Amino acid sequence: MEVILYMAMSVNGYIARTSGEEDFLSDKNWFIFSKIAKEIGCLIVGRKTYEVVSSWKGYNFDDIKAKKIIISKNNNFKVNKSYLIASSPTDSINKAKSLGFKKVLVSGGSRVNTSFIKEGLINEIILNVEPIILGNGIKLFAEGNFITKLKLLDIKKVSNNITQLHYKVKKLNSSK
Repeated sequence: MEVILYMAMSVNGYIARTSGEEDFLSDKNWFIFSKIAKEIGCLIVGRKTYEVVSSWKGYNFDDIKAKKIIISKNNNFKVNKSYLIASSPTDSINKAKSLGFKKVLVSGGSRVNTSFIKEGLINEIILNVEPIILGNGIKLFAEGNFITKLKLLDIKKVSNNITQLHYKVKKLNSSK
């Protein structure tokens, strides 16, 4: 299974304010994200990310034409039938595989992103970097005891204000 992590963030690595809001990110990021999710066909997000995006006016996950899987450890969390619930990154991958997907897009939230990276499940990372610096907020990855090496595949200017970095994740047993 090919797993691609896509996130938009500040220059200093914040994906959201402490409240979870992403109001400092431009709409262009959403349109790029939606297009990639539609092309891949399967999207995995964390419960908190789902809840924040569901409150947005104008667009949310319901608008994305892809199978959507939400990771939640809350057994009482309910969503409509167009979503699946998974209990972990591995469970979400297994559900995507059972639906016939060979590739998934993850846009988790700090904890979900960290769980995927620590379990060695991510193959590529696409980061859209906005020209803004936040004093605090939610980081791309939560703090933890892990290290992951990356290989830069591409750098693109996707708008006047957004730079996209595309990385391949080097597997730990890889010598290159």
